[in-house]
Amino acid sequence: MNNHKLLILASCAYGYIGKCQCCEKYNLVFNNQLFIFSEDDLRQFRVIFEDEKTIFEAGELCCNGRTMGMRTPMNNFYLMFTPKELEHFRNMLDDTFVMIEVNKVLQY
Repeated sequence: MNNHKLLILASCAYGYIGKCQCCEKYNLVFNNQLFIFSEDDLRQFRVIFEDEKTIFEAGELCCNGRTMGMRTPMNNFYLMFTPKELEHFRNMLDDTFVMIEVNKVLQY
């Protein structure tokens, strides 16, 4: 991989979201997952995440206390969270978009 330098926009105990200053992509790292988004894709991901039909109570479907599921646009691909992880994930996304807007204001 190339030498990418990330500007960390939000973080928590489980991961971070950073913007690569070279390629303008956003890295979302959460537990052992890495997603790389353009800004538009990250915004769309957030919209999907906020849809009430996307998050569901999984009950005993998964182990390790991950009782909350998130549907993705891909068939048979779900993200699983503990309630605490889900809260951190939401907060991290919210904080990221605040920082994106702050950085846009500071650039002008």
